[in-house]
Amino acid sequence: MDIGPIDRSSIIVEIHEHIQEALQKYPEQSISEILNDLGHPQKVANHYRLNKGLKLFKPAKHPILKWLSITFISTFAFFLLFIGILVWKFTPVFELDEEKGKVILLGGLIDINSSSGKVKIMDQYHFSENNYANQFDGSIDFPRSETDEVVVNFKSGIFNFSTAANDKLSWNCKLDTPPTKGFLNQADTVEIDLEDFEGANCDIQIPSNLKLTVDGKDAKITVTDSEFDTYIEMKNGQVHFSPNPEVDYNYELNVKNGTVDKFNSIDSKDAFEIKIFIDNGSIQK
Repeated sequence: MDIGPIDRSSIIVEIHEHIQEALQKYPEQSISEILNDLGHPQKVANHYRLNKGLKLFKPAKHPILKWLSITFISTFAFFLLFIGILVWKFTPVFELDEEKGKVILLGGLIDINSSSGKVKIMDQYHFSENNYANQFDGSIDFPRSETDEVVVNFKSGIFNFSTAANDKLSWNCKLDTPPTKGFLNQADTVEIDLEDFEGANCDIQIPSNLKLTVDGKDAKITVTDSEFDTYIEMKNGQVHFSPNPEVDYNYELNVKNGTVDKFNSIDSKDAFEIKIFIDNGSIQK
């Protein structure tokens, strides 16, 4: 204690004398009322400590108040950390490219491309039909004696592949600009080159018993009643594979970030090989 025993005794005597005087002066009051008039014990103690130039007592915090204070500070610190991570992870928060029709929010968490018809929300991709006026179609007799493979390269868009009723490779497309002479190449393979177009929308029919190779960045691809080997590799998007119930398939499917539906794979030399690899997206029936 920082107050000696003699001083403490003097203080006690002084308080006792004050109570006795009050009882004599106001006999109708009880001791409790006199003590209340005297003030809170801590206030009385601080009065004497102040007279002696000592440090005043401060009330101790209630345990609940102390816990609430710690909780509030911790929550606020966590909130600041969370905001910092959001700013670091999702920068830029907003980015607009009017010329290309692109809007990017939260560092790519939401990515809208009106040219390609692509909308990305978190890890889900959606593609809408475009309204490009440059529509064209065509077909060729497939040169089986020279090659057995069709290659389709693209940047983005919607592609529907199905089995042709004859031996012709045919296409019906809508593009943002008219196709160039290099659209169709015939060398070791027959190549449909759409890499220079943003937001292609094509229905392509593949002759049976060939190999289809599809390579691109962002797309929604549908393969229906396939009677040809299929190899698809792309960065982002969805592949809907609708098998022909009368045909056997041997599947190799992989999505790094996304989902894959269950397909019934047949290990047979007569089964068509279906190999699909996607970085971000899904493979669905």
